[in-house]
Amino acid sequence: MANPLAEAAVEAVELESFAKGIPDYVYKSRTMYNFFKKGAKTYPTAVRTIADTTTRPAFRIPVRIQSGAAIFQGTGDGDSLGRGTGSKWVAGDLTVVGLFAGCEITYLARKATEGPKRSLISLRAEELKNSFDSFMRGLDAQFLGDGSGAVLQIPTTATVNNNTLGGANPSSIVGLGGQANQLQEQQVVQFFPSEGGTARTGGVATATVSYVDGANDIAYFSTALPTGTAAGDFIMIQGSTGALNSGVVGIYGWQTNATTGTIMGLNRATYPGQLSTPNINKANFPINTTDGFKAEILIGRGLGSENEAVADFEWVTGPGQQLAVAQLYTNVLSQMYVPPGDKALDMTKKKMPIAYGGRPLTISYAARQGRLDAICPETWGIIETVEPSLYDFGDGVTTMPIPDFVNQGSYLTSSIFFYNAFLNLFNANMKAACYISSAAEPSVTS
Repeated sequence: MANPLAEAAVEAVELESFAKGIPDYVYKSRTMYNFFKKGAKTYPTAVRTIADTTTRPAFRIPVRIQSGAAIFQGTGDGDSLGRGTGSKWVAGDLTVVGLFAGCEITYLARKATEGPKRSLISLRAEELKNSFDSFMRGLDAQFLGDGSGAVLQIPTTATVNNNTLGGANPSSIVGLGGQANQLQEQQVVQFFPSEGGTARTGGVATATVSYVDGANDIAYFSTALPTGTAAGDFIMIQGSTGALNSGVVGIYGWQTNATTGTIMGLNRATYPGQLSTPNINKANFPINTTDGFKAEILIGRGLGSENEAVADFEWVTGPGQQLAVAQLYTNVLSQMYVPPGDKALDMTKKKMPIAYGGRPLTISYAARQGRLDAICPETWGIIETVEPSLYDFGDGVTTMPIPDFVNQGSYLTSSIFFYNAFLNLFNANMKAACYISSAAEPSVTS
């Protein structure tokens, strides 16, 4: 009987080949830090100061919050001029917040990927870059937060599957309002039923994100979620207290029409209307061609037509509202223009608009759906004690071995490095802005 030489007999001498380039399945986005770093001012600052045994924030924001010398009528015929009034100044304060992200690599993994004859990549070099990208993405989410450490609030329409799926990813949250990408893979998070309340701790105190499916708006978890986790809960970064103004105060912390609560240590109720941002509530109707003018009017009403914010504000929004702006263009174009010739023309451009109402349109995939923020970069600033960078353990050392806490006195065959930043974001004039909320979000799946 014939015994042909089969492929199995030559597998030992076959050569492996690889596709050129390694596709990266990990979501990347870095917008808001760069946006404010470019357009706003950065202030080097300490962490806190002490005066007369009282600990105080190291950064103060003085503002003229009330005018004086108001006009009145008189006769000028010997009547009293009365007493005069003057402006009132107050100072808010702000403290930097520390943020960290660590990457741990084993000795064998590092050695097995050194040099082109061993690996397609240099693991340490790749992870230095990847870790920085991940850190900046997390920072981006905080720059779009409200100051509580919240990554997002679970929509009331979401479905929470807590430890019911089995396998390596037993929990998931489906339908995160287009904000699944606010979460990061392998991120440890907390769940709070309300901001400023107490974290859920039933069963477990934290949960670990395993995978984020941004296209389908789902977050998966490699652990059970705390007992009671439900739609409406706030998902907070690890280490957050959950209280407003305890973390990095992002755009949504500054730009709110709230008339209660505190911001930069000042009580909004004490200065009604002065520490709030005007709002255009679209009530689930789409934006239109005049909403930009409405924002200009509202800013002008609050600060006067000569204020620089009226002329200089620009927009920050998500891709959904960028699509809504594009629809304004395509709807008008299709109705008003009949192309010549007997062939239909392509009526859409390759890319969506980068301006709305003649003003720059900055897009962040971490922005809330249905919201557009008019921002005047001149009134904003970043306070920094440490800019985003590698953590220095001392004397320029940025990588450290991991102690073996089980067999004390020894070390694990792993090393770790961290990225860190100590900073905060502020808006010195909350009236020099406007935001559109509850705008209809165009569907991208139908």
